[in-house]
Formats: sequence, C-alpha cells, structure tokens
Amino acid sequence: MKKIMKLSVAVAVLMMMLLTSCAGEDETDKDTDPPFPATLIPHLGDTGDPPTDYYNTPQPVVLSEENNGIDAVPDGDWIRLTWLPFIDTDLSHMNIWRYDEYNPEPVLVDTKPTNIEQFLDSNSSLQIGTRYSYYIDLVDFSGNSSTSDTVSYALLSKVILVAPANNTTVTPGNINFTWNRSGFASKFRAMVFDENHNYIWHQDLVVSFEEDPLSISFPVNTAQEYSGRSLFWRIDSFETDDELGIYIGSESYEWIMHIQ
Repeated sequence: MKKIMKLSVAVAVLMMMLLTSCAGEDETDKDTDPPFPATLIPHLGDTGDPPTDYYNTPQPVVLSEENNGIDAVPDGDWIRLTWLPFIDTDLSHMNIWRYDEYNPEPVLVDTKPTNIEQFLDSNSSLQIGTRYSYYIDLVDFSGNSSTSDTVSYALLSKVILVAPANNTTVTPGNINFTWNRSGFASKFRAMVFDENHNYIWHQDLVVSFEEDPLSISFPVNTAQEYSGRSLFWRIDSFETDDELGIYIGSESYEWIMHIQ
C-alpha cells in the first residue's frame, strides 16, 4: 500500500512539473509584438490632376478614383478612406475611428476585416464644411494592436446638375455641361468617363461672382470619337483648405448621356 501511495505521489508531482513547464513555454511563446501600423493615404489630388510621386514607383502614378487617397464620392455626402497594403498577415480585424474639429473625442465608426482595400464612411450625419479626421487600429489574432497615422478631409455641397438631362441623347457638336451651385466653391471641374468608368476628359472653371447656371462645353472632336456610345459625366467642386493644405470638395451625382 505504501509503495502504491508513494508511486501516486510521484506521478502527481511529475504531472505538476510537466504542467508548470508547459504553462511557462506557452507564456514565453505567446506573440506580444503589435502589427506594423497601417499607413492611411492622405488626399493626393483629384482625377485629372498631375501624376503623384507618393507611391515611390519608378514612374509617377496617374491619379484615379481608386488611388488618390481620402476623398469625397459621387454616391452621397460621404468620405472614402484608403490605405497602403498591410505588412502583417496574422491580422484579425481593424477598428476605424473618427473625430472632427467640433467633437475631438474619437468615436468608433466601424470594425472591419482586414482583407478590404477601402472604407466608405456613409454616415448620414457627416456635415458639409466640417473637417473630419480618421485613423485605424490593426488587431492581430493574439490581441496585439497598433495605431495608424491620421488623415483628414472636409466636404463641400454637391452642385445641382441641369443639362444635358440624365439618360438623354445628345449630338456631338452641342454638348454643354450646365449646373447650379448649392454652396460655396471657387473652382469646378467637369469630368467625363466611358462606360467602364475610365477617365476620358476634364476641364476646370474658376469662378468668383458669376451667376448661375454655370457651364463648360465638351469638345466636339472628343465627342465625335465616342459617337454611338454612352458616357458618364459629373461636376466636382473645389475649395482650398488652408489648414490641411489641400483642396477639399465634392463630386456631384453622375449622369449618363448617349452620343449620337
């Protein structure tokens, strides 16, 4: 009996030593390194602006709707947030935070998986003219987190499109993009895209006290090149934000025209 008891005690002691050893190894091997912080892309310019050197590529990158950083969108009074590809691969999710000049306490906007390439802040409470700032926390599967840099943007009011009417057919020699203001802006840009939303053409109009409606003509020779096709057009609004050192703005809703 005594031999059995001694053997039981020895086994119990050995198991405790093994458990203690394993627990120590688990604690030692646990990942405690935070992910490499995300890099949010600031507003680099707008479609039609000169190419950017931001991406450190051999050749400057032509700006598009997808690579110009934080920006307005034509869908609504919303702000789109983009970032460079994440470095770490063991990421669980990201938390997206926002604050503004009137509400400096950050609020959690959303939690998203890390396999998305952009985030659209479609919150209906975004106010025209308010400067919004964003940052994101990356969280890995071990619970470690890191905080990105901060990017900011502000929205202007969308213009009210007048002509050519949406979904109408137009002749190549008589296309005038016409709109009315709905708020203050010192510069406007008429934008035209093909059916696949590839950039075709733009022209700027700088204004001061001109009366509405405002107008920009689409070149006849360009229109003739797209005879028989359907094109999207919109009007972008711009105003300099001295504090951010960039143009802030808005993109009107897009209308479609059919070229004879």
